[in-house]
Amino acid sequence: MAMGDSFAFLREGLESEPVGLQADGQYQPATAEEARRRGDAALRQGAFEEAFRYYKLAIRMDGDNSARYMQLGDAYAYADQPARALAYYQRARKMNPRDPEPYFALGEIYRRYGRYDAAIAHFKRAIDYGADNAFVQFKYAEALAMGQQYAKAVEAGRAAVNHEPSNGFYRFWLADLLEQVGEVQEAMQEMEIATLLNPEDDYYHFRYGLLCIENEQFLQALKCFQRALNLKPNSALYLTLLGDVYGLLDEPHAADRAYQQAGDLDSYDRAELQRARRLAGLNKPHLRHHAEDSSQPLE
Repeated sequence: MAMGDSFAFLREGLESEPVGLQADGQYQPATAEEARRRGDAALRQGAFEEAFRYYKLAIRMDGDNSARYMQLGDAYAYADQPARALAYYQRARKMNPRDPEPYFALGEIYRRYGRYDAAIAHFKRAIDYGADNAFVQFKYAEALAMGQQYAKAVEAGRAAVNHEPSNGFYRFWLADLLEQVGEVQEAMQEMEIATLLNPEDDYYHFRYGLLCIENEQFLQALKCFQRALNLKPNSALYLTLLGDVYGLLDEPHAADRAYQQAGDLDSYDRAELQRARRLAGLNKPHLRHHAEDSSQPLE
């Protein structure tokens, strides 16, 4: 489970290599690397048992190489067999205790299955042993947030952003976390930068608009939803929220036009609208009355 690009081997091409045959008719690769390549090919095709056989053969041929145990662990993780994945990752860790890769892989398995304390410890060890990059810091921050260690999660999220300041996703994630912990000004800054870095992502503009409503920056919210609609015209969800913002700006006619253009929302959009209004704080008494008389009343 390579740090930053888990299961990247599934995209690699299989090079032509000489193959022998065993008595039972199965392929017998000549080298451990050939066995690994054939394991990768089998895994890409969903032939898990065949892939496991090749990876195990690579271990028998090159058992002093911890990477072979990582490769088999990755295969088991990809096949959703976490217990077996953990066993091989742990073997790799014991063979090379200062290699950050096994710690990252173990952390990812533990995080995936809700063992956040173990995930946090392993991600931290990966960072300590040299895997101090944006992706690992983000995974560490994510596990900390899931474990409700919010202050440390913010610190790790900031570290991810510092490693890759032009990556809008890390800034978007950090902004969302900062908003949750009440760091409103920094959340606004990070969300704005995220939209500037990802100007063609309507969802980023949509979420920035919700954050602007929550902080009563209604003109900025209006611009956000207009940009989202430029990218995704006729979105009933975005049009309804645009109507809400016009209502907050005391422009009832513009609000009605937006609501009418949105029309009747389907069940999915109604659920998303309810969630969005809750995130934006539109259920607060001093904001709620602006839309109560509209064709899309607040729930």
